[in-house]
Amino acid sequence: MSLGSRLSSAPKLRKPRGSFRLVVLSILLGAAVGVGVAAVQQFVVFAQRATLGFAAEQRIALPDRASALRIALALCCAAVLVTVLSEMISRWKTRDPLDAVEANALNGGTMSWYDAVAVVLPILASVSFGASVGIEAAVTQLGAVLASRLGRRLKKPRSDLRLLVGAGAAAAIAAAYRAPIAGMFYAFEIVLGSYSKRALAPIGLAAISAVLTIWLLIGPAKPFNLVLRGSPVWSDYSVAVLIGAVAALAGIAIMLLVTALERVLKGLFADEILRRITAGLLLTLLSVRFPAVLGSGHAAVEHAVNGDIAGRHALGLLGAKALGSAASLGAGFRGGLFSASLLMGALLGQVIAWTLDAVPGAPQVQIELCAVIGMASVAASVIGSPLAMIFLVLETTGDYEATVVVAIAALTASFLTDRLFGYSFATWRFQQRGLAIEGGHDVSRLRATAISEIIKPPKRSIAVTADLDDVLRATSTAGGRGTAVYGLDGAFVGLIDPRLVEAVETEEARLPIVAAELVYETTPPITSLSSLADVLDVFQNDDRPTLAVIDPADSHTLVGCVRARDAFALASTVLDAQRREDLGVSGAS
Repeated sequence: MSLGSRLSSAPKLRKPRGSFRLVVLSILLGAAVGVGVAAVQQFVVFAQRATLGFAAEQRIALPDRASALRIALALCCAAVLVTVLSEMISRWKTRDPLDAVEANALNGGTMSWYDAVAVVLPILASVSFGASVGIEAAVTQLGAVLASRLGRRLKKPRSDLRLLVGAGAAAAIAAAYRAPIAGMFYAFEIVLGSYSKRALAPIGLAAISAVLTIWLLIGPAKPFNLVLRGSPVWSDYSVAVLIGAVAALAGIAIMLLVTALERVLKGLFADEILRRITAGLLLTLLSVRFPAVLGSGHAAVEHAVNGDIAGRHALGLLGAKALGSAASLGAGFRGGLFSASLLMGALLGQVIAWTLDAVPGAPQVQIELCAVIGMASVAASVIGSPLAMIFLVLETTGDYEATVVVAIAALTASFLTDRLFGYSFATWRFQQRGLAIEGGHDVSRLRATAISEIIKPPKRSIAVTADLDDVLRATSTAGGRGTAVYGLDGAFVGLIDPRLVEAVETEEARLPIVAAELVYETTPPITSLSSLADVLDVFQNDDRPTLAVIDPADSHTLVGCVRARDAFALASTVLDAQRREDLGVSGAS
C-alpha cells in the first residue's frame, strides 16, 4: 500500500462541534457568576456591620471602636447557626457535598443544588459573624454549581461539563479579586488540573465577563490596592528564594495546624457547638489586640503590603491570624484559606524584611516588595496554584519587574511544598477524608470502567498437594495468565507466586514443598465488581504480573485472572479516548 493510500485510509479528525455555543454560554455564565459574587460580597459587608459593628472585609477596626463583648456574642451566634444549618443540611442528604475539584475529578463535573446550599450557607454564616475564614470557597462553589446545572440542563457532554465547572470557578475568583488572568489559571491549575487550548477561550471569556459585570455593579475598585515603590535590584532575587523557602515551611505548618487543632478540639469536646464556641472565644481574645484576625483578611492585606502593619505588630498578627484561621476551620466553621493565606504571606514578607534589616551585612530590601513576595508565596504553597498567585500580583500591582521576582519565590514555595509535603490545603483535606485526589484531573473514567473484558481464566490449575515438579511444569506454561491453586474441596486457595517459585528453584537441594506453600501471601480484594482504577492501584503498588478475580459473593470462588499488561493497555485506551474528547476531536469513519 502506498503512502498516499495509507494516509487516505487513516481515521480523520473532525473539527469540534459546539465550540461557538460553548463560548457564548461561558460568557453568559461569567456574567451570572459576577452578579452572584457581587451579591455575596455586599451581603457579607452588610451582615458584618450588623453583627460585629464594622465591616471586617473593608477596614480594620481600631481596638477602641470594636466591642469585645459584641464580637464574642456574634461568634457564639455563628457557632449555633452553623451547627443548626449543618444538621438541617445533613437531614436533606447524608453524603458530603462535592466541591468543584472533587466533582471534576470523580463525578465528571456533575454537581447539584445541594452541593451549593451545603457549602455556601455555612460559609456565609461563618464569615458574616466574624470567623477567620474566607468567602472565596463560597463564591467558587456557587459559580461551579451554577455552571454544572446549566450544562446538565443543556445536556452537555462530559468534557464540556467539566470545562464549564472550571469556567464557573474561574469567573468567581476573577470577580472576587478583579483579576481575570488569575481566575483563569486558578481554573487550569486547581479545578481542571490541566491546560488545553480548547479550554482557553471559554474559561478566559467567562473570567473577563465576570470582571466586567462586577465592575458595572460595584465599580472597578479592587479588594486591595498594592503599591510598590522602586524597581527590584539584583539582591532581591536571592531574597525571593529565601522568602519562597520560608513560605513553603510556613504554608505546611499552617495546613498541619488546622488538622492538629481539629483533633485537639474533638478530643476536648464531643459537642460541635462547644468546639465552635471555644474557637469563637479564642478569636475574641485575639481580636482585642489584633482585630484583623476577624473575617477573611482582605482589609489587612493592603495595610500589610504598604507598611502600615510592620515589625513586631506584623509578627504578632501573623501568629494570631494563623492561630485564628486554624482554630476556625478546626472547630468546624466553614470557609477557605485563600484570602487568609494572602494576608499571612504579606505579614511573613514584612517579618522577613524586618529581620533582615537587623542582620549586619544583609542586603537592603524593599519592605513592600518583600510583603508582595510573601503574599504570593504562602498562597502558592497553601492553595497550590502558583501561576494564579503570580498573575494576581501582576494584575494588582501592574508591575512586571516585580512580578518576575515574585514568580521566583512562588515557584520556589510551590516546589518545596510539593517535595516536602506533597499536598495543597484542598488535597490535604481530601486525604483526611480518605480521597486520593491530587487535583481536578478526571480520574472517574477509570473508576467507571469495568474489568469484565480483561478477565481471563487461569492458564493452569493445580491442587494444593501438587509437588514442586508439578508446580514448575504448570508455571512454565502458564506465563502471565497465572496458575490457580485449588483445595481438595474445590475451593480456590490462591495464585502461584512466581517469585517464590524462582527462589525455591535456585536452591541446590530439592525441598519437599507443595503448591499450597507457593501461593501469594496476601490477596488483594479484587472482585468482578471492581473497577479498572482498583486494579491499577494494586498493580502500581505491587509487582505481581497477575491478579485473581474472585466472586463478590464467595471469596473461595475464582472468576478469572487479570494480567497487568491487559489492565494498563485498557487504561491507555480509556485515557486516550478521554484526551481526544477533552481536545474536542474524535475519529471519523
